[in-house]
Amino acid sequence: MAFKIIVKPIVWWDLEEAITWYESERSGLGWDFFIHFEEAKERVLANPNAYQIIIPGVRRILIRKFPYKIFYTISENSIFLIGLIHAKRSNAFIRKRLKTL
Repeated sequence: MAFKIIVKPIVWWDLEEAITWYESERSGLGWDFFIHFEEAKERVLANPNAYQIIIPGVRRILIRKFPYKIFYTISENSIFLIGLIHAKRSNAFIRKRLKTL
């Protein structure tokens, strides 16, 4: 089945914040983070059921080389990216965010 990825606006905000921070640490590092974010999206698209279930209906993929995780849900032929958070944040953070979606 062919899936399409839908990125919730809050993920774009989280992504922008992370890219800005990494770019302030070292020029080009923000771009590197973005490339790895896109690579994680492609891994999810290729095999959406392969990644860990965090809470019923919500899965998580780790971004390679960076301490971030992407949370997503699968609905019919769509994958919804619903969160991008630093790995030090607890999964309770994403549960709280889900209540606002």
